[in-house]
Amino acid sequence: MLKIFNKTSFKINLSWLIFDKFFRATINIFLSIILARSLGPESFGILNYLLAFLFLFTSLSSLGMNPILVNQIIKNKDRNNHITIMNAYYFRFIFSLFNYLIFIFLINILNKNQIYLNYSLIIGIGIIFKSCEVFFSYFEAKSLSKYIVISQLVGLISSAIIVFYVINKNLDYIYIYYALILDIILVFILINTFYYLKISTFFIRINLLVLKNIILKSFPVLISSLSIILYMRIDQIMINAIVDEYNLGVYSVSVRYIEIFHFIPKIIMISLLPILLLSKKYNLDLLKLNSVIFKLSLILMIFVFLSSDFLIPFIFSDIYIDSVATTKILSFSIIFVFFGVTNEHWYVSNNLQKYYAIYVFLGALTNALLNYILISKFGIEGAAYATIITYFLIIFIFDYLNKKTRNLLKIKFKSLYKI
Repeated sequence: MLKIFNKTSFKINLSWLIFDKFFRATINIFLSIILARSLGPESFGILNYLLAFLFLFTSLSSLGMNPILVNQIIKNKDRNNHITIMNAYYFRFIFSLFNYLIFIFLINILNKNQIYLNYSLIIGIGIIFKSCEVFFSYFEAKSLSKYIVISQLVGLISSAIIVFYVINKNLDYIYIYYALILDIILVFILINTFYYLKISTFFIRINLLVLKNIILKSFPVLISSLSIILYMRIDQIMINAIVDEYNLGVYSVSVRYIEIFHFIPKIIMISLLPILLLSKKYNLDLLKLNSVIFKLSLILMIFVFLSSDFLIPFIFSDIYIDSVATTKILSFSIIFVFFGVTNEHWYVSNNLQKYYAIYVFLGALTNALLNYILISKFGIEGAAYATIITYFLIIFIFDYLNKKTRNLLKIKFKSLYKI
């Protein structure tokens, strides 16, 4: 990648990405806190349940095309890239319309309460408008991520302002859903506009051979993406099915709080990516990075574990006091998430992505099974235990299954010894 772009453009692009991650994470943290406090456990649980399905159907609609498109645009510097992008866009948009209908049908088959129908009709629109993410591939490949960042920040800030207004004026909760979907619609409008200004046309003939080529190449990425979403969200879906919305709201507060600390390794990895890409001693540098990451994650885990008795009720209010127990269990996930970020980079750097996809798929299946068993027996604490067990298997056990990935396991264990 560094051979294709000059260092200056790469650094500028990287700065935009770091700024985006940090700023959006900060806004989302405050938004989550305000929503949790204002909606209460039951309504907050319904919101997170619908968002879990939204992420799942959005991932399905994407078909895993973006990484393939980025790779193709980088390799081919001709106008055929526009033909490929527009074919992908048209297909995803049509496929998203179909998935929106399936989303509505599934939500209302699983839940007989009328409120789910009302909210799902609104929030599900995001599946359609997120089809614009196809254009992200163009800007990522051209090292022009600032257009993506600007679009997403305008959408998120606008949405947050309206959410604050709705809560401040004590309006009906349904307007919160309109505000959240406004975020996605604004991104759709802006990124489409930016792409049109660069290319000057949207209209091309659909080429079935081009589409077939993209979809076939994207399928392994799709399986991996769906597995990750299932792995990350299946607990919330199953809590709602096995227990109730109230307990899901309580559990969701724990998840949102822990995710505050999960974004830290992503910032670190984005910042250090150029150094790793240029490194002549990749494994040694990764070992050093893992060692530092483990120390940092251990400190954060201890902090979250010890402070949750005070901070959870203080930040989210006393009605979420039951979230403390699950937060303490989920605090152990901080270590695994920190390692997971370097894991993914190692697989890509060594051209072993297929093993990463297999391990995540196995993790998703394992997590679903554990959630079914443990939620039925221990409630939301069972979901937290299922998450930690699955993280442990993916980060420290599955790498042993194939000799090609055992070297990463050695790096991780060596990093533990360097404390």
